[in-house]
Amino acid sequence: MKTLSTPSRAGVQAERALKKAVARVLEENRRLGFPVAVMRKGKAVSVSTAEALRVVREERATYTVKPR
Repeated sequence: MKTLSTPSRAGVQAERALKKAVARVLEENRRLGFPVAVMRKGKAVSVSTAEALRVVREERATYTVKPR
């Protein structure tokens, strides 16, 4: 299988749109006080929005893309 060294423009736009949508949902759930459904060890669980935001921040720090 061929791997791409740089993501396609459509891929970058799709990822940006997905991140924006997730941010909107997290903010709305935080504002309304609703929990967020996430997967943990193969099972769906509800967590507080604060915990979900903490995990997102940790993941962002862990998976940053290095510019070439």
